[in-house]
Amino acid sequence: MQVYIDGENCRKGLVRVLRDAGLIHGSREMTTYRLRDLLKDVLDTDGDLAINYYASKIKLPHGYTPSADIMAHVNTIRQFSRHWVPNLESQGITYVKAGYLKVKNGATCPNCGHVQDVLQEKGVDVRVATDVLSAAYTEEKPTIVLFSSDSDLIPALSRAKEKGAKIIYVCFADYVNYAVSRVADETVSVTIEKAKKYFASAAS
Repeated sequence: MQVYIDGENCRKGLVRVLRDAGLIHGSREMTTYRLRDLLKDVLDTDGDLAINYYASKIKLPHGYTPSADIMAHVNTIRQFSRHWVPNLESQGITYVKAGYLKVKNGATCPNCGHVQDVLQEKGVDVRVATDVLSAAYTEEKPTIVLFSSDSDLIPALSRAKEKGAKIIYVCFADYVNYAVSRVADETVSVTIEKAKKYFASAAS
């Protein structure tokens, strides 16, 4: 099976579950997680999983200096990645840098006129779609596992199915994109208990 994970989508879902369960307090506290074991569990397989985890590179703007708050956030992300990326790679998960996390001007405040910098992810869905289609066109009836609830991937999934691929959609039980689910051949949900299980194992 080929597994394609929208990294930020997956990480935020895990953080949400673990925070609601009181196992962590902040989004950057989850520096280790047994993601491969979780996937083997929910997919009910002992077979080989080729797992690709897609994440953005940080791209700072030219021509102006981002706010102190944004720079502090960027540095926090970089510090977190120093732990998170080796954790994934130690499990045989391929970390794919795709697209950019760009700093851009947000909306102007109507009251004070201040323009707040924001971070915006661009390009991850394009890379995932490209790799999904590549597998569908180069392999004989592959099984494609998508761990993402991004509706922008629906056209690529539909085309992959036309080429004979089997599509399995993995999502969190409390957040199912039914449009993606309708395109998939099978929808597998990650329950709260299973999401908690593999964090506890990592932390023990």
